[in-house]
Amino acid sequence: MYPAPAFRQRGMLLAAMRQLIAVVSGVFILFFSIKVFPHLPACPAFSHVFKIASDWTENFYQWDAMKIMKIGMPVLNRSDFEGDTGDLTAWQIILDGVGAVSRANLRNPAGVMQSEIPLLARLETPAVKVTAVPAQPPGTAAVLSDDCLVALYNTHTGETYSLTDGVERLDGRKGGVVTVAAALREELEGKYGIKTARSERINDADYNTSYLESEKTARELLAANPKTMVILDIHRDSGKTREQSIVNINGQEVATLLFIVGSDARRPFPNWRQNHAFAQELSDKINSMYPGLSLGIRVKDGIYNQNLHPHALLVEVGTTKNSTEEAARSVRLMASALAAIIRQQ
Repeated sequence: MYPAPAFRQRGMLLAAMRQLIAVVSGVFILFFSIKVFPHLPACPAFSHVFKIASDWTENFYQWDAMKIMKIGMPVLNRSDFEGDTGDLTAWQIILDGVGAVSRANLRNPAGVMQSEIPLLARLETPAVKVTAVPAQPPGTAAVLSDDCLVALYNTHTGETYSLTDGVERLDGRKGGVVTVAAALREELEGKYGIKTARSERINDADYNTSYLESEKTARELLAANPKTMVILDIHRDSGKTREQSIVNINGQEVATLLFIVGSDARRPFPNWRQNHAFAQELSDKINSMYPGLSLGIRVKDGIYNQNLHPHALLVEVGTTKNSTEEAARSVRLMASALAAIIRQQ
């Protein structure tokens, strides 16, 4: 999913910088005190204070920027907005900012080493290599099902892939995720005979109301296709490195998959575990056929329209570090796992 608007990121960055200044100041005072009073570390009181400072620093390092905002503005806990912040903590935002200046990925140890030893930057880290057996022999004819069994749409229609389009988002237009959804439909129908409905409606003309708009789209799809067994909201992830975004399958670089499942953390959603169980089944099936393709499941606070159907899922296909073609390859592989589950049911 596309990161939250820039003004929210700037606000979190400022808050994080204030915290960082406090940490640096505390460390400076600590070392200055030791220099002036060399016997201070032997004092039990000093050890206790140092322990508290260490624990606080560790908690700060793991602090979630969105949680900081929710502490300051409790109304965010009740908001209907179900976007995301790219899953970056305040500390990660700082590291990314410093890394942009130093031209090193400070969240990746290899990136730090490459910045100090330029020769390492010329070495490419190979992706995990997987050899998978096709689920169906090539050339097998597929007879299209009478009923529509799968429905596809994009809440964040403008999300796209920077390796293809040079940007992460096409405001008010159809981004790479729409092309990826089309590839999934083509594979399901052409290869596995599973009739699939797909909407290209732009739901994120106003990003903050995108889920309100996509709920209308999802309801329309389900009303028009009452026998739908699976409905998928196709997104792309952000905040990951290139290495975290690809897996090598049958000699090709393919975008990784991540399933997002909503919960009842903010609003009533009593049946969310049904969606989680289906996500787990699909993720396991994918990895049994193509190990490493699915990164698993992430449970989040929103509902993401998943209360409309027990097999409604949000799928993040690749990240901003992928190309549209890599993401399309990914869903074509996912289609084989999805088809196998549908046939079982």
